[in-house]
Amino acid sequence: MGTVSGVVGDVAKGQACLFGGLGVCVTLRPEGLAVNHGMSYFGVHWQTLLPYAAGLAGAALFTHRALRDAAARTPHPAHLRRMAGSFVVLLAGIVLTPYTLGGVVDWAHRGLGAALFVLQLLLAVRLVAWAHGDAVGVAFFLVQLGGGVLAAVYVLQTEGLLIHGEATFQLGFALVLARTLPLLAPPIAAAAVAAGGAPAAAPAASPATVSCQ
Repeated sequence: MGTVSGVVGDVAKGQACLFGGLGVCVTLRPEGLAVNHGMSYFGVHWQTLLPYAAGLAGAALFTHRALRDAAARTPHPAHLRRMAGSFVVLLAGIVLTPYTLGGVVDWAHRGLGAALFVLQLLLAVRLVAWAHGDAVGVAFFLVQLGGGVLAAVYVLQTEGLLIHGEATFQLGFALVLARTLPLLAPPIAAAAVAAGGAPAAAPAASPATVSCQ
């Protein structure tokens, strides 16, 4: 089980990779902010392919580690680990399906992006619920949801704010992780073992009394 500071640190590192890579991409091709192809625009140009792929890979790996390290604190650790693995697979799929190849690849790219957004929304809802509806966590989830709605509005249009919606969504998701993961309480038995103790054993049955005649 990772420490709270380590988990939050991994979330922060993942976002530094994502937005750092995005910042390099925007510097190299600033028109990407206006063409309404989202972050994926930077994955179809040689000048920005490397920072784009590196940013997404870093975000995937650090977020995956944060979720796996925090999994033992949740009611369903195996489920959270599977979701963390799916997060990495979907991000990798997005990088490997540039939309400019058209046809099936374009729709595969869109499908993977939609699946990733749904996964992140479901994950955020679960974490907020496991954090007992923490008010700040709910507020961060609303930021994430608002970004998702903005991206959904523009995803099939020729002009709009798709990349702005995607960036807002990802930022809201990261804030939900950073807020809720430290609030998750480990199961009592796991906490006792981590502290060097052992789970309490059931009381032994009293031996039967033998009477002597």
